[in-house]
Amino acid sequence: MKPLFQPMLIFISSWLLISCQGGIEAPVAAKQILPSFPVVPDFMIQQDDQRLSWKNGKYFYQGQPFSGRITEKDTQGNTSATLSYWEGLEEGWSEWFYPSGSLLARRFYHRGEKDSVHLGWWPNGQLQFEYHFKSGNYQGWFREWYPSGKPLKAIWYEQGEEKRGTGWRENGKTYMSFEVRNGRMFGLVNPNLCYSLKNEQGEFVRSVQK
Repeated sequence: MKPLFQPMLIFISSWLLISCQGGIEAPVAAKQILPSFPVVPDFMIQQDDQRLSWKNGKYFYQGQPFSGRITEKDTQGNTSATLSYWEGLEEGWSEWFYPSGSLLARRFYHRGEKDSVHLGWWPNGQLQFEYHFKSGNYQGWFREWYPSGKPLKAIWYEQGEEKRGTGWRENGKTYMSFEVRNGRMFGLVNPNLCYSLKNEQGEFVRSVQK
C-alpha cells in the first residue's frame, strides 16, 4: 500500500515570558503550519485482539506491521484510549478519554517518536498542558495551566534543553523565573516582588546552578 498524506495543524502560540516587572499574557494561536504525514487507515481493533502482537518495538497484526488504530477499554467497558499506528510504530494523533467520554489528552507521534504538539485537558474542559516536540525531544514551549484556566508555567526548550521559563501561583504571583546561560541556571528576581525558586516564604536568590 502506498502511503497517503494529510495536512496536520500545529499550534504555535505567542507568549510573553515575563519577569517580575511584567504582566501575564495568555497564549493565543498565531500561525498554522501544514506538514504532511502518513494517513493512518480507519482499520480499528481492540488491544486484546489475539491477532495483535508486539515484537522488537513494533506492533504486528497477523504477522505484518500493523497500520490502524488500537482501542483500549477501562474496567467499565468505556473507551479510555485510541492509539494510532503506521507500519507498527506510533503515528499521527492518539487520544485518551475520561470515563465520562470527554477528551483527556491528544498527542501526536511520528515514526514512534513524540512530535509536534501534545495537548491535555482538565476534567472541567480547561486546557491543562501544551507541549511541543521534535523527533522525541522538547522543542519550543512547554506550558501548563491551573484548572481555573490561569497559567501555571511556561518554559522554552531548544533540542530538549531548558533555556528560560516562568511559573506563577494561581493568584498570579511569580514563583519561578529563570534563564540558562552556558549550562548554568540563573534566577531572574526582583526582591521587592518575587519569591525564590526554592523558598515560597520569600528567600531571594539571584542565581541557582542547575
